Amino acid sequence: MRRGSAVFWAFFAFIMAASNAPAADIATRIAVRPLPSFSIVEPGRVRFGRLDYIGGFEVTAGRREVGGLSGLVISDAGRSFLSLSDDGFMVKARIERDARDRPSGLSAASIRRLRTSKGPLSLDKVLSDTESIDAYVENGQPFGVVSFEQRPAVMIGPLGADGFVGPLAAIGLPRDVMRLQPNRGLESVAALPAGNRLGGRFIILAEEAERGATNQNQPGWVIGGEAPVAFRVHRSGDYDLTDAKVGPDGRLYVLERTFSFLAGIHCRIRVFDLSDIRLGAVIDGDTLLEASMSEEIDNMEGLSVWKTAGGETRISLISDDNHAFIQRTLYLEFRLRAP
Repeated sequence: MRRGSAVFWAFFAFIMAASNAPAADIATRIAVRPLPSFSIVEPGRVRFGRLDYIGGFEVTAGRREVGGLSGLVISDAGRSFLSLSDDGFMVKARIERDARDRPSGLSAASIRRLRTSKGPLSLDKVLSDTESIDAYVENGQPFGVVSFEQRPAVMIGPLGADGFVGPLAAIGLPRDVMRLQPNRGLESVAALPAGNRLGGRFIILAEEAERGATNQNQPGWVIGGEAPVAFRVHRSGDYDLTDAKVGPDGRLYVLERTFSFLAGIHCRIRVFDLSDIRLGAVIDGDTLLEASMSEEIDNMEGLSVWKTAGGETRISLISDDNHAFIQRTLYLEFRLRAP
């Protein structure tokens, strides 16, 4: 080999190795503005539908990556915060709480870009439009699962002791997923509990109906089993689906959002029985919460359903500010009331 060629290939190998080396995490300080009341017009009100407002705050940070947050996992009985931006960044932090177990702030925050075995996600928005994240345990090992919207994909990776999801690998999807609208695609992924009767590992939901659909009900699939199970979610009130999780009670919780220039932003949370999901079914659920601009909401896109150390079921929401100065990143937390 000529010396010039050897130098070139050595340099090429160095560049490839560098591109596959783990990127350094970015530490960031996050400031919050408390939101002691959810209702703007009735500050003393606590109950909203079947939920009680616990607390929340508006998030500000000096890093652009702490924005566009579209996915959310709350763990460790409400102490651990992991959010996913819609451009491939994970934001991890510790939730600080007051003496009444209300969220009061975020500390020890850091940022990491998602990776595959080939290196960090592409900076091309089409290839890194990550919308939803969930965590689950399989054979005693924790994993994370992520959905991609514009170029539909679902990827899984190990969830490390550091709280971040490791290198991602794609899993197979139903062929019909490719009919989804480019910017109205796989908005939600929810891990199913082990041994569920649906015979799959994940539920994926689209934000809106696919191209050429005969109705506006959003399509969903149970994937990761022997064969995908296709079903639909009944659409009502012109709401789009923005996230979903299976709660500790084994039910499917779905976050929805609608917007118009006249009415502004609304959000809704519905809950569905997994037993209603079967091939060809159209499922409908009970409304737990419906909120408008009379409440402290923004573009609510991320959902987590979890249990406190005392056994309460809580629901956490995060908003996507679209990196726009007129929008806000909000963290909101509610208690699910007993039926």
